[in-house]
Amino acid sequence: MMQDRREQKQKRTARHLTLVCGVLFFVFSFVYLFILQSDVIEALHQLLSGGKTRFSAFWSSSLISVALLLLRWGINALMGLKGAVRTFSYFPSFLLLGVMTDVGYNLHEKGITGCWAWLLPLLLLVYLLVVYALRRLFRSWLNAEMESSMMVIGNLTLFLGMMLMTMCIGNTDIHLHHELAIAKSIRKGDYAEARRIGAKVNDPNRTLTALRAYAMSKEGTLGECLFQYPQPYGVSGLLIDATDGATLPSSADSLYAYLGAVPHQGEHPVDFFRRLCSDETEGFVAQDYYLSALLLDKRLDAFVAVFKGTEMASDTLPRYYREALYLYGKLHPSSDVRMEDEAMEAQWQAYEALQKEWAGTVGEGNRLRRKFGDTYWWYYLNSNNSVDR
Repeated sequence: MMQDRREQKQKRTARHLTLVCGVLFFVFSFVYLFILQSDVIEALHQLLSGGKTRFSAFWSSSLISVALLLLRWGINALMGLKGAVRTFSYFPSFLLLGVMTDVGYNLHEKGITGCWAWLLPLLLLVYLLVVYALRRLFRSWLNAEMESSMMVIGNLTLFLGMMLMTMCIGNTDIHLHHELAIAKSIRKGDYAEARRIGAKVNDPNRTLTALRAYAMSKEGTLGECLFQYPQPYGVSGLLIDATDGATLPSSADSLYAYLGAVPHQGEHPVDFFRRLCSDETEGFVAQDYYLSALLLDKRLDAFVAVFKGTEMASDTLPRYYREALYLYGKLHPSSDVRMEDEAMEAQWQAYEALQKEWAGTVGEGNRLRRKFGDTYWWYYLNSNNSVDR
């Protein structure tokens, strides 16, 4: 009687464990794909479909999760794992989940290849050998009765370990995820969302900075929003190095197709944008990029000279063009360039007052940056990028 009760309790625990682990796997897989790796999955979808089918992060994550769950049930039906290693039947599903999200900057060239071309079959072969050993050599141990608590603890520990394995395998490069996300928003025409991606990252890479500027140009806000975001690369941050292994080739192709030309070997970015303007490649786009390049390179004299040759009205200029002209007037009092703006004058007075108050102190730079870091004045006078020439 007692023996029968223990067997029934063990079977009931096994059924509950199977149900709980099934739900946990689906939830983990869906959240992992939908929230953490949706950009990677979409990039794979674009690559495999050639962009001919529509992508849905929700349905893709759901279908992949269901397919991997069915794979686990099929494996367990064949292998019949029991006892403390019952959840080991999830290993192939967890492994495949990690492999399909382990992509890098060579995605559009190789997809999911690299070491996985030989490592994945090898790991699956090792898995089959381990399962065979468990079923043949340790059959009595698997079939032996054990405390329900030990069964649950053992299986959940194994399950947690496989979850961590998946997360360690999948790509966690924040720069790649931002690049994929911003490229997706640009393709959708959501340029405001594109420029906001990675806005809180203090150390953006050059590609993210260039793609953000690209999105602003498409949105028509390059002169209005450029210095709201970090510009650690100066004028170089407007362009993508197509030979850099830390960027997707498609990102560079998209940007240079938009600009209508590619920089020559060793050509300075300012010279490149000046050439675009002289060639009249894209009209306003080239001019906007050229003026922004001059501001980023702190060539304020050249910016004013080019501005005088345009037909832009002073009262309709974007924010950073107005700030640059205002700063030029302050630095060159004898010049005829003047930007009359009461609000800007008040802000300039506050900037000078704060600078004088904290001059020479340890916190001077930080305080100025917190309050005026999104102004061209701070970029020109306080940042450590290229000097005016």
